[in-house]
Amino acid sequence: MLLGACSGEVTAPAAAPSRAIEASSRFVPSASAKALIGVADGTYSMTLDPTKDQSFLLGPNRLDIPANAVCDLLTSGYGAAYWSQSCTPEQQPLTLTVVIKDASSLHPSMNFFPAMRFNPDKNVQLFIYAPNVSKADAKNWLMYYCPDSSKCVDESLTDSDLLTQIDYSANVVFRRVKHFSGYMVAEFSDPTAVAPE
Repeated sequence: MLLGACSGEVTAPAAAPSRAIEASSRFVPSASAKALIGVADGTYSMTLDPTKDQSFLLGPNRLDIPANAVCDLLTSGYGAAYWSQSCTPEQQPLTLTVVIKDASSLHPSMNFFPAMRFNPDKNVQLFIYAPNVSKADAKNWLMYYCPDSSKCVDESLTDSDLLTQIDYSANVVFRRVKHFSGYMVAEFSDPTAVAPE
């Protein structure tokens, strides 16, 4: 499953790639949610109140955003230099837009707007249903960050807080995210493999 804004190459620094760790997911998609895979491409909008704990179900996937996690959109700054910096929380409700493409393929994509970062004191979690994830396949399942018009990267190589976790019994790949815009779950054993279009 693909969750991201990129269609370029998946790359990583020269260091050996991190490996996902096995863990129990607090989110397990229902059978009816799993049946929604590939239902429709399109643009979907939802209201986010950043002062409250909120969870958003996206078919068989989920996004958990704790209260006061969203950094002020006008003053907090955005970019790798800011990911671990504290910030003033956003107080105003905002519209979160999700663009889904190629939903009927093996590698659908999602992107979130507007771009935002999260207070590093809060734990925002992204859960993605990956029906083919398996201990037996011996592949390196990771959740990559895909910057707009750029290459995808394994952020856990430079920040261990962002290590991918896998619940094999629930077929869920998940991890903490410190910002949006796009993410991708990949089953590449070689992190330099080309991402699916």
